[in-house]
Amino acid sequence: MVKRALLILNPTARGAPPREWLREGIDALDGWEATISQTESAGHAIELARDAAANGMDAVVACGGDGTVNEVANGLAGSQTAMAVVRGGTANVWSKEIKLPRKPADAVRLLSTGERRVVDLGRAVYGGGADGESERYFLLMAGIGFDASIVRQASGALKRRLGAAAYLLQGARSVFSHRAVAVELLVDGAPLSASLYWLLVGNTRSYAGLVSLTHQAAADDGRLDFCLLEQGGLPRIAWLLPWVLLRRHHQRAHVRYRPVESLEVRTAGLPVQVDGEYLTETPIRIEVAPRALQVIVPAELNSPLFTSDAREEP
Repeated sequence: MVKRALLILNPTARGAPPREWLREGIDALDGWEATISQTESAGHAIELARDAAANGMDAVVACGGDGTVNEVANGLAGSQTAMAVVRGGTANVWSKEIKLPRKPADAVRLLSTGERRVVDLGRAVYGGGADGESERYFLLMAGIGFDASIVRQASGALKRRLGAAAYLLQGARSVFSHRAVAVELLVDGAPLSASLYWLLVGNTRSYAGLVSLTHQAAADDGRLDFCLLEQGGLPRIAWLLPWVLLRRHHQRAHVRYRPVESLEVRTAGLPVQVDGEYLTETPIRIEVAPRALQVIVPAELNSPLFTSDAREEP
């Protein structure tokens, strides 16, 4: 039986793959029919992916950056339709995590040659006003505080022009102005009072494709990794960086690190980002959604992100 796939292309993503390169990969597929749809606005990839799952498609391929990957994951969460990825965008964190081929045609061909894995997602629940609660899934991580303030201030035009350097530029400004605040948390149902400069909740390990902050995370263990930096500023971050590179930062003073299944930030007014895109302000609840997404990865991928050896034919 011929399998069906939809390629969702974000034409505004930095380094978006040309359609002819995607078509080259489609033409080489064995046993698949694939079509290409182009996004027209923010959130459109969620709709396209959700419709593809509802129509029984076997796979959806996110062709864009981490924001496009996030939207496709949100559209496919809880379905039997698998997500594959073609690199394009600023950081391409998931692509690097799974050692995805750089050439778009080779990445598309993973529909035929790759294998399925099942991963968890994080779920951020927020709002709760007259319109009720809203939710957003994340594949990589959620950040509260320092990095979310950077994401909120870095414009889309600047990201398209400078790539990851846009975040570095904004970060250099924010490191002098951002301050820790006292917060009230609920971590796996237990109250916690702490100082929060930066809270990172990771489903995967790599941060911005550069360093591993949630370095003990696995994408299929039914948990998220909680990494709280209680103090910040340039001197402390500079002091902490070597420990991050050694993956021993979780043992340092003023860093709290642990696996969690859920947490709430009850203090209001802190910026929140998910998968590198600004989302909202606290209060917010974050929880794991176990085994919520099927993904297609290179065959025989060996990565500490996966604790299970279970594999399925894509």
